[in-house]
Amino acid sequence: MNDTVWRRYIDHKFSSKFLVTFFCFAGVLFLVTYFYHQIKSEKYFPISHVSVIGIQHEDSLEIQHLLIPLVDKGFFALDVESIKERLLQQPWISDASVEKNWPNQIVIYVTEKTPIAIWNNNGLMSTTGEIFHPVTSSYPADLPQFQGPEGEQIHVLQYYEKINSLMAPLRFKITRFELLPSHTWSLMLDNGIKIQVGYKDVLTRISHFVKVYPKIVTRGRASEIEYIDLRYPNGLAVRWKTVT
Repeated sequence: MNDTVWRRYIDHKFSSKFLVTFFCFAGVLFLVTYFYHQIKSEKYFPISHVSVIGIQHEDSLEIQHLLIPLVDKGFFALDVESIKERLLQQPWISDASVEKNWPNQIVIYVTEKTPIAIWNNNGLMSTTGEIFHPVTSSYPADLPQFQGPEGEQIHVLQYYEKINSLMAPLRFKITRFELLPSHTWSLMLDNGIKIQVGYKDVLTRISHFVKVYPKIVTRGRASEIEYIDLRYPNGLAVRWKTVT
């Protein structure tokens, strides 16, 4: 057998082996791809158990309706980012994480916003100053009322926290806190006393009020006060309710 014939024989054997290898590889790749897509289809390894942890104020029934179409899929087809994205669209939810537990469970951890007040009678303010609008029936009880111009919620929150801290020795709760368009402050205490603070030296005037309050209001007479005016530069004024 001369060199030319031998070379052709080797080339033919090599080509045949290459083709066999190629088709075997292509077949395996096809099968892997096919089974991969089959496993990812909704009918394989369906989710049968969903746990939601952290819901307090959000409507559980609404969350259930929200999740049903999103979890009605197989374990591998489940899109955890899509679930998280939809949950974050709910007014109460500030963060969420989704865990898949083999073979048929998912656990959803939810962090809700912490409300600090009702803002302008049509929404809630969180402890970070965010305004959100859940259904009224989900509002927690005993939240103070904040009033102020739109866009001033952070300013209102900061002053509320400072004034609330200054008034801690008196053990009063602020039930209404208001920043008027004239940039003056007023507040209502849980004992019914309204306080006009003004716009100058606000924290200094509140500190002075805390110091003198026990001296000007004897025990049991708080209910007789209509309001206390702190807008005087060197003192304060008390307006007593008119006795009829």
